[in-house]
Amino acid sequence: MANDIARIATWLQPQAILLEVDARDRPHALEIAAGAIGRAHGLDPAPIFRALSRREQVGSTALGEAFAIPHARMAGIARPITLFLRTKIAIAFDASDGKPVSNLLVIMVPADGANDDHLQLLALVAKLFSSRGFRAQLLRAPDATAAADAFQVGIAQVSAASS
Repeated sequence: MANDIARIATWLQPQAILLEVDARDRPHALEIAAGAIGRAHGLDPAPIFRALSRREQVGSTALGEAFAIPHARMAGIARPITLFLRTKIAIAFDASDGKPVSNLLVIMVPADGANDDHLQLLALVAKLFSSRGFRAQLLRAPDATAAADAFQVGIAQVSAASS
C-alpha cells in the first residue's frame, strides 16, 4: 500500500507550471492547458481539450476556494500527466461555493490505466488541496519554481499521512 501511494504521489508533481495565464473563461483555460500538455508531450491538443471539456460537462471539477482539478482519461499516454495553471483573473467554473477559480491542476490519465490508480490519485489530490497551508503557499508562489516547491512539500506531507 505504501509503495502504491509513493508511486501515485510522484504523478502529482506537475510536469509543467503556467502562471499568470490570460484565460477568458473555463473553455479557454482548458484549451490553454490542452495546448501546453500537447506541446510538452508531443500530443495532439484537440483530443485533450475534448476529453477535459466532456468531463466538465458531466459536472464542474471546481473544489471551491479558487481551485479546480480538471481531469480526464485519454488514450495514447502511458502514465498520468499533470499541469498546474494559475490565471491572471479568476474565471467562472461553476464551483459549489460560487467563487471563481484561478488555480487549476489539470490531470490526464491513461484511458487503459488501472481505475484504482486513478481513484487513488484523485483522493491524494483532494487531500493535498484540502490543506490550507498548501493552498496558501501555492497562492503566494511568485514563480514556477516556488509553485513546484509548494507541490513537492505538500505531496510529501499527504504521502506521509496516507502511508
